[in-house]
Amino acid sequence: MTIAAITALPHRGLIAVSGPDWARFLKGLCTAFIDSIVEETAGGVFHRLHYGAFLRPQGKMICDVLLHAAAADEIWLDVPLSERDELLAKLNMYRLRAKVTITALDHQVYVAFGSDLPEGFMADPRSSMIDSSFGFAYAPHPVTATPDDWRAFRYAHSLAEAGTDFGKDALYAIDANLDLLDAIDFHKGCYVGQELTSRMKRRGQIKNRILGFRYDGATPEPGAEILNIDKRAGEVLAAMQGAGLALMRIDRRDGELTTADQPITLNIPAWIAPVLSEATTD
Repeated sequence: MTIAAITALPHRGLIAVSGPDWARFLKGLCTAFIDSIVEETAGGVFHRLHYGAFLRPQGKMICDVLLHAAAADEIWLDVPLSERDELLAKLNMYRLRAKVTITALDHQVYVAFGSDLPEGFMADPRSSMIDSSFGFAYAPHPVTATPDDWRAFRYAHSLAEAGTDFGKDALYAIDANLDLLDAIDFHKGCYVGQELTSRMKRRGQIKNRILGFRYDGATPEPGAEILNIDKRAGEVLAAMQGAGLALMRIDRRDGELTTADQPITLNIPAWIAPVLSEATTD
């Protein structure tokens, strides 16, 4: 059996939300399927990961988040360390009379990827969608890889990471494919940023998506323009070692694509491909 590569992610940080009102509190602030977590914990199921995001009222992303139910009345939020202080302030601002306690945790974040998960790692729900195993742990593990190895894995599967590949307020959740990765509950009650997110999905007004790409030669810089012949088709978000991520206009993804005068080839995985052919850009 091949064991997955393991690396620490010092750019990730944890927030604990505990107390009897944690679910009601987070349901109005996070896009995730909070009711599913409640059902699992009510049945005695813990230590599973769920994916979601925190949004601005106008729909732009603050960051994505992994949610881990550590106990019936305590959930951990795995978020970009660069956004943790702002999220702590935001959560405390919305706390009001909710019976919750919100604290930062010092645990290191570890990721295992590329093969069967070692003991102690929780499978990321996105792994079943991209058809490649990866998961996270919040206790020390021996490191066998580097954060760059993790980036290369993500880029190969067109998986973006907020705080690393794009900053806060830069993208809508659907731009970052969170609707395809089961990170948005479109059927629950109101949450911050819901109105525009739901409208984009309902009306099919999706013009851009993050897509992976490959290149030969010099590594393109973040922010570099991608052209389809002579028309702007997108923007490089991040790249390394021959692979990268770009925010692409869906209607200009086909054709001769270049950035910084060198050709690139889009890497569109099976979990994204069907929606591209169905999307409208009116």
